[in-house]
Amino acid sequence: MKPTRRTAAIVLVGAFALSACGGSNDSGDGTPETDASSGADPVSTPSPDGPNATIAPDLPDALEGLIGPVEVIGNALPPLETVDFTDDPAVGTPAPVLVGRGYDGQTIRIDAKASGPTMVVFLAHWCSHCNAEIPVLNQLRDDDRIPADVNVVAVSTAVAPGQPNFPPDQWLTDKDWTFPAIADGVDMQSESFIGAGAFGVTGFPFITLIDANGNVAARWSGEREPSEIASLLASLPNIA
Repeated sequence: MKPTRRTAAIVLVGAFALSACGGSNDSGDGTPETDASSGADPVSTPSPDGPNATIAPDLPDALEGLIGPVEVIGNALPPLETVDFTDDPAVGTPAPVLVGRGYDGQTIRIDAKASGPTMVVFLAHWCSHCNAEIPVLNQLRDDDRIPADVNVVAVSTAVAPGQPNFPPDQWLTDKDWTFPAIADGVDMQSESFIGAGAFGVTGFPFITLIDANGNVAARWSGEREPSEIASLLASLPNIA
């Protein structure tokens, strides 16, 4: 399968990692499309303790309340450098577990081995392709084209004050994103976003499918045809 893809490459700007949206890594005119998960929400679990992590004390004031503590359990995935699933060394290896918080303070745990097959969607509020993709995901949600056994959870990352659609919590509300969404954390020393780094994110939107054994089933950056994503999601519960 040769995906059509438009993606955003991650770069470092100032004190934290941002991304430049635009550009295409292969040919075609790729309509922004992807899938969302079922109405079930076993991924999100309230907890009085939350992730075993803290928010950087030197976080810029503009990011206060928009960056959450994020704990990574397990090994980080290598950066994605291919559009072919069979060439991705991460496929078949354990995905890291992410524990973070939503903008409402609720603890969210991404752990497919415990909760079932999962699609993780990394989104950046300023990225035009993410903004085009979310309505497609919502339509798939509304049309019940997401298998009931597949969870969907977003990671809102690459937060950039002064860029379009800031702040991201209001952006997700305005875009009618109803799935759980973690507010990614920042490592100020390495100038990087923690969750995105753990999953090897190299552009936006960035999707990782995780099977019921907790292993990576597929990763891609950019846009794919809705029929292809629907097919991948339909097969995901049976991959384990």
